[in-house]
Amino acid sequence: MERFIQSFKDPQKSSLAIAALFFVGIALSIYFLFTLPHDLEFKGGMTSSGLATAVYAKVFIVLAITFALGVVAINALQRIKKEIIVFKEKSIDSANEKSEQDAAAITLDKQTFLTSLTSAKAGEVAKVGLNSICDLLHAGQGALYKATTSNSKRMVEMKASFALLGESEKITFEFGEGLVGQAAASGKSIYLDELPEGYSNAIVSGLGSAAPKFLYVAPIKKENNVLGVIEIATFTPIGENTRKQAEELAVILIEKM
Repeated sequence: MERFIQSFKDPQKSSLAIAALFFVGIALSIYFLFTLPHDLEFKGGMTSSGLATAVYAKVFIVLAITFALGVVAINALQRIKKEIIVFKEKSIDSANEKSEQDAAAITLDKQTFLTSLTSAKAGEVAKVGLNSICDLLHAGQGALYKATTSNSKRMVEMKASFALLGESEKITFEFGEGLVGQAAASGKSIYLDELPEGYSNAIVSGLGSAAPKFLYVAPIKKENNVLGVIEIATFTPIGENTRKQAEELAVILIEKM
């Protein structure tokens, strides 16, 4: 019994119950109106005025209760609608507040990033900067490419990597070749939430290995000039605002190289 009473304290459950009663009232009203002529007949003739009044009263009472339930149901649904709107607005505000906090945190790390580049040894700026960006994004793997020209061909060459096997290998892509080359040629970033099979090597540690699930490949641009490309693979999604901040850091990094 207590559980039954508690269920009516829930606005959604109570409104559904009222709506159900409203439809039952409609059904009863239709039934009583349909049987009204039969109830008014008495052995082939009309009933007495007293009995007729009782028949009409029964019908009117059912109609009145049904109408009242309809009004209550409409009011309940409007109240729930307002509560849902308020809840959504609060959720949106919370999400916006969290995004602003994330943005503030990344902007704060920008100062640390500049300090790390300044204190880096000669020849290690690219490595130190990429490691900082990967740490900031909680990345599993990363690579930094710088734009260059070879035999009249525009290319991007990997200058630093993070948690990649075969880091000593020289890796280059022509503009338009692969995802890295596409980002360089189009000047537009690529964000995948499902990596192509075999695209990335598994991230290996002493505890085992696992393949990242998200990939972000972005051109490093100053105005319309593509200076390079940054490639980041993670286990968790990267928010749009975070991606933009990472691009800003990458521009600073490639200009310091």
